Amino acid sequence: MLCQICKKKEATKTYTKIVGGQKTEINLCKDCAALFSDKFTVFPLPQFDINDLLAGLLNAIDLYHKEEGIIADKEIKCSNCQLTYNEFKRSGKLGCSVCYHDFRVQLTPLLRRLHGNSEHIGKTPRHSRGKLNKIKKIKQLRKELQEMVLKEEYEKAAKTRDEILKLEGVIREKNAK
Repeated sequence: MLCQICKKKEATKTYTKIVGGQKTEINLCKDCAALFSDKFTVFPLPQFDINDLLAGLLNAIDLYHKEEGIIADKEIKCSNCQLTYNEFKRSGKLGCSVCYHDFRVQLTPLLRRLHGNSEHIGKTPRHSRGKLNKIKKIKQLRKELQEMVLKEEYEKAAKTRDEILKLEGVIREKNAK
């Protein structure tokens, strides 16, 4: 079984936590377990600090990304609030909404590991559901269209293209009202 943090090395340690009858396990390699050794204890901690856990995850992700040459060593700063990426890693808190944009390359892998996706797919307001569902459908159809063109299924691709244009027309009509 691979480590759940780095997803590269063999997991050698399993940490189990039972809260309210619900069991949660995390499998880590020797290196990732060393990064979190002070976070896991035999006795339950009186307080759980999510910022410390987030900082540990960021350090682990950055460690592996630097090995692969994905993240440069230069200091990245938010263009709005001047928060550095290292300050964010220490505190676990972003300074402003622009930080999400300026640190997107570093945040994307973190969001995927924490939430399973880097794009919000949760609840939507009732008044926006119809439009958002159409936008999601258009995205899905565009992916299918690309696959059809690659497979040279031009007749199916034409029908899919027409469906996309129809949905886009419906959205434009509603926006014009």
